[in-house]
Amino acid sequence: MIGGPTYGKNPPADQITFGIVAGQHRRTLSEMREQWAFAEETGWDSAWAFDHFFSLRDEEMGPCLDGWTLLGGMAERTERLQMGLLVTGLTHRNPAILFKQAVTVDHLSGGRLIFGIGASWNEREHEAYGIEFPSPKVRVDRFGEAMEMFRRMENQERTTLESEHYSLVNAPFEPKPVHGHMPVLVGSRGKRMMRYIAQYADQWDGNGTPEEYAAHSQRLDETCREIGRDPAEIRRGLTSNAGLESEDAFRKHVADYHAVGVRTFLYRIPEGPVNKTIQSIAERVIPELREQFSGV
Repeated sequence: MIGGPTYGKNPPADQITFGIVAGQHRRTLSEMREQWAFAEETGWDSAWAFDHFFSLRDEEMGPCLDGWTLLGGMAERTERLQMGLLVTGLTHRNPAILFKQAVTVDHLSGGRLIFGIGASWNEREHEAYGIEFPSPKVRVDRFGEAMEMFRRMENQERTTLESEHYSLVNAPFEPKPVHGHMPVLVGSRGKRMMRYIAQYADQWDGNGTPEEYAAHSQRLDETCREIGRDPAEIRRGLTSNAGLESEDAFRKHVADYHAVGVRTFLYRIPEGPVNKTIQSIAERVIPELREQFSGV
């Protein structure tokens, strides 16, 4: 592996990284363990679960383990992989408690957590479990307030904060993240969310065609400049279902998105045993692509 992971901060801008995404819906614990073991053993840089309480498919049924508890277990079973949830729903928990959970997983993993966070979107999930689901405006407001809370708790021994939606009163927070900071990943294209991404995020998970991705990335660049931040400080990533059908499709997918600035490539792998194509991509194609795009 060229360079290797850089815990606590982003990898160098000229280094590409690869991860698997294995959402828990309809996956048993043994299946999750097998897929993460595959990622650890075959050189992927990261592995990801999600923060949902039941299947996102129409029938809603089937096994679905809690994401943060699962991450704690996977942290103890792996040694190298960075890890995270794509992404934590802010409305699912008190944000101060959520940050305590995240830092705990960071310590369990030896500093390998990437803190994926979003404003939440699944209304049915909130309805099913009796969780308040405010308007989009309020969810985005809360997101911005929580991001400021996280920053203060990460840097201050005690935090007092009184915002519209949250309150902390001389709140102690120890331990801090292993490396002082956990990279923050956010995925959104909304105008107000883009401003919070520009202000607080270390990584951005975009989507769309290469042309659409490039346009959204340019908007993020412009927003960064408006607030006085260097856009290069935010690593560009992509989570996708595409590219896993063949070695050639994977090569083309990486080349097309690398050309528009993507440096972190995350792939949603199918349920069940890892197939031969994904095995060969991990063992043959990814090392070739690391060499091809090293320093580019």
